[in-house]
Amino acid sequence: MIKLLLDAAAGAGEGTPGQGASTLIMLAIFAVFIIFWYVIALRPQRKKEKELKEKVDKMRVGDRIITIGGLCGQVANIRDDEVTIMTSAANTLVTFKKSAINNIISRDAKVEAPAAKEEKPKSEKKVALDLGKEKVSEVVEDAAETVEETIEKE
Repeated sequence: MIKLLLDAAAGAGEGTPGQGASTLIMLAIFAVFIIFWYVIALRPQRKKEKELKEKVDKMRVGDRIITIGGLCGQVANIRDDEVTIMTSAANTLVTFKKSAINNIISRDAKVEAPAAKEEKPKSEKKVALDLGKEKVSEVVEDAAETVEETIEKE
């Protein structure tokens, strides 16, 4: 890339027609690509890192965490740069660095229950069942008639 820029600068001094314009267009495209890459890739990642750092700073004993290795547990102790968690039913204690934390679930966070299915009133349920029985009985009757007609033809 640097060699290309140096060649373009040397060519611009010689007065080669069209050389300077194509170099400027190339630089503009390169600049647009860098800006696009920053907006799409770097900016969201930095935002997530900042949010996680804020959560880690606000972390308290009793919060549930998930590490980058997939280890889940409840915070038992927090020191300068280390966190000790209790895992499993045996309350095994594991200590690791704060930088290994992937997600924090605050003990104050309310867990939302899955949206309950909208239930029909019992009368509507019964009607739906009755309609189902009627349809089944109609199909059975039609099948019986078809079988009887087939037997009569033979």
